[in-house]
Amino acid sequence: MVRNMVRNMKFRLYSLLILVIWIASCSQTSEQDSLREISEGSVIGAQGENDTYVWKGIPFAEPPISDLRWKAPKDPAPWSDVLQALEFKPACFQRSSWGVEGDGDWGGSEDCLYLNVWTPELTPEEIKDSKTQLPVMMWIHGGANVVGSAHVYDPSLLVAKHKVVVVTIQYRMGPLGWFRHPALSQDGASEKDKSGNYGTLDTIKALEWINKNIEHFGGDPNNVTVFGESAGGHNTAAIFASPLAEGLYHKAIVQSGIMSTGSIDAAESFTPEDRIAPTTSGLEVFSRILIANDMASNMQEANVLQSEMTDEEIRRVFYSQEASDLFEAASDSSPKRNGMTRVFPDGHVIHKGGIQESFTNSNLSRVPIITGTNKDENKFFNSLNRNFVEWGPATGLYKTAGIDEMPLAIIDPDYYEALNFYGSSFWKQRAVDTPSKQLIDSGHQNTYAYRFDWDELSTINGMDLSQLIGAAHAMEILFVFGSFDSYIIKNFLFGEGAYPAGKKLSDHIQSYWAEFAYSGSPGKGRNNDLPEWKAWSSDREKYIVLDSENDQGVYMSSVEYTQEYLLNRMSEDSRLSDQEKCEMLFGLSYGDGNGVSKEVFNSFMGGSCQDRDYSIILDMIESSEEEILEDLDNLDE
Repeated sequence: MVRNMVRNMKFRLYSLLILVIWIASCSQTSEQDSLREISEGSVIGAQGENDTYVWKGIPFAEPPISDLRWKAPKDPAPWSDVLQALEFKPACFQRSSWGVEGDGDWGGSEDCLYLNVWTPELTPEEIKDSKTQLPVMMWIHGGANVVGSAHVYDPSLLVAKHKVVVVTIQYRMGPLGWFRHPALSQDGASEKDKSGNYGTLDTIKALEWINKNIEHFGGDPNNVTVFGESAGGHNTAAIFASPLAEGLYHKAIVQSGIMSTGSIDAAESFTPEDRIAPTTSGLEVFSRILIANDMASNMQEANVLQSEMTDEEIRRVFYSQEASDLFEAASDSSPKRNGMTRVFPDGHVIHKGGIQESFTNSNLSRVPIITGTNKDENKFFNSLNRNFVEWGPATGLYKTAGIDEMPLAIIDPDYYEALNFYGSSFWKQRAVDTPSKQLIDSGHQNTYAYRFDWDELSTINGMDLSQLIGAAHAMEILFVFGSFDSYIIKNFLFGEGAYPAGKKLSDHIQSYWAEFAYSGSPGKGRNNDLPEWKAWSSDREKYIVLDSENDQGVYMSSVEYTQEYLLNRMSEDSRLSDQEKCEMLFGLSYGDGNGVSKEVFNSFMGGSCQDRDYSIILDMIESSEEEILEDLDNLDE
């Protein structure tokens, strides 16, 4: 029914973004000067792009398979021969998508806890010189915590230009990465195993590996920056909120991250009748597994059977399932929104108060942090909704890139811009403005924020991509890694005359990120020649705007979004009817723990939104791609 749930419309444009930063996982020739002795044995890498060395596919944990499924990661076993780290290892198990190919619908492997290391071309002699120890940056990929891979990112330009060490990591995802069921917590499991935060524990295990081994690559274990985008930003914020990570890293950059956490109660209870919940229910997933295994014929029968089974019987069924069966059952479970899988505030891996507590509790150990979002975050997703954008058969470059359809026209430009503004602005308020203010109010001074505004895209077959997607979700990744020289970037993404200014902006962003990795403050960049990026201030400038010199340029802004301001602005927005305002707020806040509270929603516009019918909106949110398209067609009729 939902075979294509994850690989839905949003990946049409995401595929293009991934394509332009993808470095192919081809075999390379080993380079003798890259031979390194680490705690598990000898490892040799190869020459990478831009005068770098790269080591691909180094294990940082035992394969989390068989009895280690739903367990905290264990230290990797040592090896006796020289490890030829010349090819990327498979991504963690997921639906097949760009850069993660597989057999049919599925790609990756449960055996996936590997990392990749990029360094400047340092000789063994240079590495022995402690003065050459370089800042380390650990990249956590995005993909809603259900798709993605470390190997699609090439940080070699950042590494070579600014003399940093970059480590890209993989982590378990979906029901293998963040999953709770009462039966999995009752077998004498450790606090880590009970947490359900297996993906988070993978990222912390990678940090442990860095602390043990990175000095052998020329990196400084006492100067480690964690950074990531989207789900990777969320996972970076989770590290910021983890007592287990203290001392293992020293700075954090959260790019378009989600700061909310999942619900333990929702995960360990059956989905409520109204289908609204912040977290997929582990009990419902198991009931669907029972049906898929012909042990029950319907959900009611499966629920009764599950209640009669012992914890040992449930665990036996869980561990006997193929990974694809687990993902299928999780996809079929309610609520079927396309939201991101979130960490659990278990009190051991993540503070009891969730990620939020790390911003408000002045007694916690906290490090310098950058948070930021893109001006048009939500256009990335809205552009794929046929209620807002007319799509048709792909031609030209789209078709060549494997895209079956392309956007033709925005149906209602005013509504589209309003939807983007409120969606993207609420995202900024929740992920940047409010946490930054909370950090400052609790005494944390090393707090920096940004908004990425670059939107000088091309026009394809009459469709202005600057209007359609603008400074969309994930767009800043290209600028952080400097992935600018591909054919697609120069001839598809950039508008006429935009490439030189875009390349310059990328240089600026890399300089800020590198300086932050070195010193804990982005300042004026590595060469001390950029506009000063100041820390968030409650009464002065708050965040830096990162834009092309063809547009606004780079400058500090004092504009702060609060929930109250955005709600008042929406209530007075003449572009929207009252029904549209209510539907928009419902869609922005629906059940994922990242929107406004139920109380705030019920009081919006004097309570006039409470009694409206949102069943169509709810069904569209929960539907698969095919079901969404059917619903929208019916609405048009």
